[in-house]
Amino acid sequence: MFIRKAKNKYGEVTKLVESYRNSEGRPRQRLVASLGCLKIPRQSWRDVGKAVEERLYETNQPLLLPPDRPPEVREWIDYIVGRIEREGRWRPIRNKLSGGACEDSGTSGKKKAGGTLDGVLIDELSHMHSTTLGPLLLGLHAWKALKMPELLRQLGLNQAQRDAAAALVINRIEDPVSEHALPAWLSRSSFPDLLGEDIVAGGDDRFYRVGDALLRLQDRIEAHIRDRQADIFGLDRTILLYDLTNTHFEGVCASNPKGKRGKNKQKRNDCPQVVVGMVFDQSGFELAHRTFQGNMNDSKSLVEMIDELNRVTDAAGLHDLSRKPLLVMDSGVATKANRRFLRRHGYSYLVNDSRPSRKKWVDHFSRAGFEAIPGRDGDRQVLVRLEDVETEEKFPGGETEIVSERLILCRSQGRCDKERAIRSKAEQRLLDDLGKLSSSVRNGNLKAHDKIQRKIGRIRQKHPRAGRYYDIEFEQPKDKAQCGIARWKRKDHQWETDEKMLGCYVLRTDRKDMAKEELWNLYMTLTRAEEGFKVLKSDLGMRPNYHQLEERVDTHIFVTVLAFQLLCYIRKMLESIGDNRQWDTIRQILRTHCYATIILPTSNGSARHIRKPGIPEACQHKIYDLFNINPGKLPIRKITVETKKPWKM
Repeated sequence: MFIRKAKNKYGEVTKLVESYRNSEGRPRQRLVASLGCLKIPRQSWRDVGKAVEERLYETNQPLLLPPDRPPEVREWIDYIVGRIEREGRWRPIRNKLSGGACEDSGTSGKKKAGGTLDGVLIDELSHMHSTTLGPLLLGLHAWKALKMPELLRQLGLNQAQRDAAAALVINRIEDPVSEHALPAWLSRSSFPDLLGEDIVAGGDDRFYRVGDALLRLQDRIEAHIRDRQADIFGLDRTILLYDLTNTHFEGVCASNPKGKRGKNKQKRNDCPQVVVGMVFDQSGFELAHRTFQGNMNDSKSLVEMIDELNRVTDAAGLHDLSRKPLLVMDSGVATKANRRFLRRHGYSYLVNDSRPSRKKWVDHFSRAGFEAIPGRDGDRQVLVRLEDVETEEKFPGGETEIVSERLILCRSQGRCDKERAIRSKAEQRLLDDLGKLSSSVRNGNLKAHDKIQRKIGRIRQKHPRAGRYYDIEFEQPKDKAQCGIARWKRKDHQWETDEKMLGCYVLRTDRKDMAKEELWNLYMTLTRAEEGFKVLKSDLGMRPNYHQLEERVDTHIFVTVLAFQLLCYIRKMLESIGDNRQWDTIRQILRTHCYATIILPTSNGSARHIRKPGIPEACQHKIYDLFNINPGKLPIRKITVETKKPWKM
């Protein structure tokens, strides 16, 4: 087979053509498939045509290509073969690869009923019980790469418990379900093929019990994973990220003392929740976590988290270094008291000043000396300037402390545009409501002075962002028969002052040995923590939480964190070759690689059932090759079934 270009009235079209000899030995050609505008470089035509022919005539042969060929060649081959098989018009030529003279058989597209091949009834051939394999195979590889089976064996878990733990965790990265639904999911998955049929034995209690066992071993498991990740990737963990998120419950959660109502990030303030504090390294790997009450204030969580921080830093030997470990935090955690708390426990910090406090730096932002962060132009441009300051901080009890810090004054064009748009929209909503109020007063629909004042109060409460820039008053008429007037006026001076600070923010640190670009880039790594929370709650099923008991809630969160550790390993391996695709994309690609049972009925009345994995496509091969996964070594099972009656031909 070979590729050629042809022209029609719409332009050029790519065609796959096959050459053969007819019954008289004369050379002939026939069209195999019209590929439309598929663009294949001319230098790859020969390889693609030859490989497609081998795939169609010898499907059990591995695809061999010269090493200098681009990886796209495999994808073109998969696309062409898949298209030919779906169209179903092409029929092979007998003895094609043997080189003998032969006729074009079956070009008319008609099937011969009752055909056999080596005793197999071709028309009766079928397959069943297809189960997703790809994501489970990759998840199981990551589980073994982190040496979790060896660790759990050392911690006293038997083989059945270790397999159940693997299924419990890996399920979260493929299709998160509850422990109650896990047995049914396992029976429809490829786990019985990978781990044995015993994995589906028993009920859901075994998964609850193994989850409880994992929670009891949480500290040792997290320490093992930290060490294993550092060994594999050579991670430098002098920089730590600390952030918090929350996850709500479906139900009253009366049996969980941690389940409290609080400010929910998903606006589910009607549900009880717990707060999860988590420590990440600079690469986004989770190092430790702790579950707090749902009404826990972000700033108070750091005091309770210090034991986990010390456990991480002591294990890495960070306090033995000349430089203290640096903790990156958001403004909600970085209170004045918490900064002093970190200094006294041997930590440096890099924090974002709270939004209200940035007003005191208005004069500092008007000074010269700002420089652009390299590589960020246009709307992404960020200007920064360093400034060393000494401030006197007062604490409860009359205690004072002189603190020497370095400020990084930042001005972001993108953030400026975003904040201006938010403020303008908030102002417009306020003016719309004020217009409705004025219309009601003017038309006489609202007359009572106290009701009008309450209405003004509700408008202020509804629009706090824009309401602080406006004076709103109601002028009561002297003549009660007349309608009053609702008036409002913008505080232009305050509006213009805040306008100058749009897009401006302040970072502060007690480290004096780092450049402004390095400090700014370090703070931006906090987005890895935010991305991690997004993955935990969306892709891995941490939200919502249907458990009611405290230990069940903690187990649910810990199992999700373990699944996140597998994804971190997978993501880091993909990043090593420049592949920055999200897990959802990788999962969708791998889901089409399945196990299936192929049924081969024979003319003597028996049938062969062959349970085996499919042949990975090029895009799947590329992922497997990176992780040194060989699907060809997966288990294959064969059974022979005797039927009461011969198969009909």
